[in-house]
Amino acid sequence: MISSFAEIFVAMLLLILGLALLVLGIFAAYFGSGKVRTFGIVLGVVGVVVWLITYFARTALNVSLTSVIYNGVLYLVSAIVGAVIALLIFLAVLLKT
Repeated sequence: MISSFAEIFVAMLLLILGLALLVLGIFAAYFGSGKVRTFGIVLGVVGVVVWLITYFARTALNVSLTSVIYNGVLYLVSAIVGAVIALLIFLAVLLKT
């Protein structure tokens, strides 16, 4: 169960990180100007690259009912961690410009 825990956590972390970077990059590219617009485009591209890496590195998992409940909590925690990391990256880019 340890390896599948790590696999699920990393997969969900990367998916949410990629989604958040893409959304925040689009937001920055649309509303920003100058350097912020460029960084927004870069964040969006990085988000898509993270999604592609996650898609090609994924593995098939067999789950049972208890595993689904357990993984639901794991998904929630990894989604929050991924979104917070993406938000911190976005804020760091904005504050640097």
